[in-house]
Amino acid sequence: MGTKPTRKRKYFLLHLACLGLLSFIIGGCLHFSKKLEGQKLLEEGMAGMIDHQYEASLTKNLTVLNEFPLSLSDQALFQLGLLYAHPENPNQNYQKSLGSFNKILNEFSESRFRHRAQLWTLFIGDAIDKERKIAILNDETVSLKKTVEQQKIETSLLQKKVEIRKNVDLIDTLEKTVDEQKKEIAELQDHIEKLKRVDLKIEEEKQKILRGNEDIE
Repeated sequence: MGTKPTRKRKYFLLHLACLGLLSFIIGGCLHFSKKLEGQKLLEEGMAGMIDHQYEASLTKNLTVLNEFPLSLSDQALFQLGLLYAHPENPNQNYQKSLGSFNKILNEFSESRFRHRAQLWTLFIGDAIDKERKIAILNDETVSLKKTVEQQKIETSLLQKKVEIRKNVDLIDTLEKTVDEQKKEIAELQDHIEKLKRVDLKIEEEKQKILRGNEDIE
């Protein structure tokens, strides 16, 4: 009689164990299925980047990053780094790209993407440095252009001043010439007046001589 309850208890415990195992298997299957869904999102995110669907790719990778923070987020971060560094992405952002790769290095020491993330941080850092130098050169070029334009304006003003100075000098020269001509005219007029007076005296002398001759006759 004592064996029946024991046997029932064994069946009950076995049943519980089977239920537990079944729950574990189901849970594992669900986890595996969920991870497969994440992998699919990652694949779609990479395909979207290749097909220039940058916004769609960004959405899928961010979804994986938020929903799989432990298992798949390192791959999502790596793909986000590539996405932000893509030269044809209209929202290219080297700082965000660098941040994604650095997060892999800082938070996922065992990640299989760690080595590639290190290489990309060097590449992105070099690109940022070059962009900074280009910006400085562009600023210097703009400054030089402004200086050149200012020099052109100053040169134009100087040329106008030179032309004005030339005109002033020409006017001065003409005025001096006019004054000299006026002086010459005045001297000629004075000389003519003197000649007239001489001629008048000669005429007077002639008249005296003629009257004297008439008186003698």
